[in-house]
Amino acid sequence: MPLPSRSKSACLALIFLLSAAPCAAQAPSDFEARLEVLRNGKEMGESVFTFESSDGRWRMASQIRGTRGLARFIGLEESSVSEGDWLDGAARPLRFERSVDAIKTFEWTADFNWQEGVVRSTYPDGESLLELRPGVVDEAGIGLRVRAGLARGEDDWHLLVVDEDEIEEQHFALRGVERIQTSLGCLEAHRVEKIRDPTSKRYTRTWYAAEHDFVPVRIEHGKQGDDHMESRIIEITVGGRKVEAGPDC
Repeated sequence: MPLPSRSKSACLALIFLLSAAPCAAQAPSDFEARLEVLRNGKEMGESVFTFESSDGRWRMASQIRGTRGLARFIGLEESSVSEGDWLDGAARPLRFERSVDAIKTFEWTADFNWQEGVVRSTYPDGESLLELRPGVVDEAGIGLRVRAGLARGEDDWHLLVVDEDEIEEQHFALRGVERIQTSLGCLEAHRVEKIRDPTSKRYTRTWYAAEHDFVPVRIEHGKQGDDHMESRIIEITVGGRKVEAGPDC
């Protein structure tokens, strides 16, 4: 398993794809989601995501831990926290931080100063001061915008996302609604893909279950002909209520 690079580690895609709907007037329910993480079809670890919102603020946290094979041997652990508030009916980030331990330690923080219009990003290679533009999100905000959009019937999203040393536009689109088998039974899920250059061999696909507040229940990402990473839902608790398994497909 390669160490995390400046671009993305094998597990980073999980973090930004789990967050809640961005509307203060329709505050999303708190939730906890637990998923198994697989590499090339073999179990390598587990991830736990939690979302909390109260008093005009929200917090998204994640913990990924290697439990099998090489991931366990190198002591893979990854954690992230994204915090923000609500403005004009939309969520905006205030601070994002991530720590990854896999033989070496990787840390990244992003502090958003909306009053001054800048975000300070600090990462292993240095520090960048980036100009904020309306609608800029951190990685947690990607899933946040997509989930809210799905609830409104949207099917296409162009988002400005803070990377370590730049703000880049990322494109996501709804590619279909499918019935998939999960540990919670057969679920109708909206499949959303990240749109890349046609020559790119990389892929990111996420299935969002409408009947469970569009919580992602499957995530796939990787590179054709290379490692294939997959996360599958094990348990979901929404608003303090554990989701019970239903019938199979």
